[in-house]
Amino acid sequence: METRTFCFRLQSEPDGAADPASTLALEFLSDQQRWEPQQLQMTMPGFRLSLISLVLCQHFYLVANAREQGLPLTRVTAEFTVTTGIDWIIRRVEGHFRVRLEPGAHAEPQTLAFIEGRMRRCPVSLNLPDAVDKSITLCLVES
Repeated sequence: METRTFCFRLQSEPDGAADPASTLALEFLSDQQRWEPQQLQMTMPGFRLSLISLVLCQHFYLVANAREQGLPLTRVTAEFTVTTGIDWIIRRVEGHFRVRLEPGAHAEPQTLAFIEGRMRRCPVSLNLPDAVDKSITLCLVES
């Protein structure tokens, strides 16, 4: 079966910023295999906008739940891949998120698992059909 693959990478430094998206950078891997910065615009292809909303929803839930759990994030990075059939129907969503904490801070494995679970419950993810294979992971990167 032929597929289409859409790759994004994300980086942010939400360390206490009132608006965690203020330091967010999102890039898209073009057909020419170049990473291109993404700035939301009304002229952007609609399907790409929907995929960006999926990435940003995951990031928002990660940062919001880390704050709720008292985790002092200094950096978030992610690779996010969406695979569709040739018909543009989403088949697989795969996101690998890594967080770095302030020096001396610690995160219990169950806290990271809780946040990962909450990320899977973001509204954009919940609206994907059950048939979509979804994999969202979160890990801690040592400072």
